Amino acid sequence: MDVVKIAKAFSDPLRWQIFLRILNREAAFRETNKPGVCVCDLVEGMGLLQSKVSYHIKELKEAGLITEVAQGKWNYYSVNRDTLRTYLGTLGELFDR
Repeated sequence: MDVVKIAKAFSDPLRWQIFLRILNREAAFRETNKPGVCVCDLVEGMGLLQSKVSYHIKELKEAGLITEVAQGKWNYYSVNRDTLRTYLGTLGELFDR
């Protein structure tokens, strides 16, 4: 886990907004048997082009903050809770010194 890469990913307001949208929409999509949130669900209501959202998703994936599952022609994204917990734990340890 790269703490700096994760911090940089979270430092961009659009990436933060996309991350929160994935997090907040995961529960609703579990009820529909989808393995996560697709880009089309994220683009809706954000006023951004699909290519811009896809770029920020790539950055979140490279930081390990979200995972991707391909299903047919669609890719679905969900929060990587293991990475998030490890990151938060690492920060906690640094501040407890």
